[in-house]
Amino acid sequence: MNKRLIFICVLFSLFTFDALAQGSLGDFNQERLQVNKIGMIVLSSWAVGNMGVNGFALRNPSNNEQAHFYRMNIFWNVVNLGLAIPGLRYSLITDPSSIDLAGTIGEYHQMGKILLMNAGLDVAYITGGFLMKEMAKTREKKRDILRGYGRSLILQGGFLLAFDVIMYSVLQSKNQKLVDLLEHITVTSNGVGLVWNF
Repeated sequence: MNKRLIFICVLFSLFTFDALAQGSLGDFNQERLQVNKIGMIVLSSWAVGNMGVNGFALRNPSNNEQAHFYRMNIFWNVVNLGLAIPGLRYSLITDPSSIDLAGTIGEYHQMGKILLMNAGLDVAYITGGFLMKEMAKTREKKRDILRGYGRSLILQGGFLLAFDVIMYSVLQSKNQKLVDLLEHITVTSNGVGLVWNF
């Protein structure tokens, strides 16, 4: 009778630990997907707002430079919207509990790398915008387009740089939770297990 009771207690404990681990991993993924969802909502709102405002302003620009500025903002945000929609869709349809530990770690680090790479590209866009404005000083025939496109690159690159830096910072603030999860996992020649200290 005692052996059966001990066996049942041990079995119950294993299921409880497994549920706690899944809950913790699921909670981490839930938070990570929520951060991504909010980010994609912000990015898509920026894109739609830019397309609407610049499309309206393009109907009656004050000069050619302004027309090029508005046009480039629209083109730029068509791309932003094209990137935001799949990211938002993924965040909405993905079940946080369906992502295993390897997938969680992979997605977390992949997102960090993408945001850092994007931040580097954003700096390049801003630099390109300033270069275009400088080139406009010596190229009379292309002055309006260079200034308009240059201003747009500076504006859009500046927004995206702020966006990527904030997203990266928020993502990194979740790092300790992932570290805490990994501290409870041990790998041996017999397999993977959880270690819980009381």
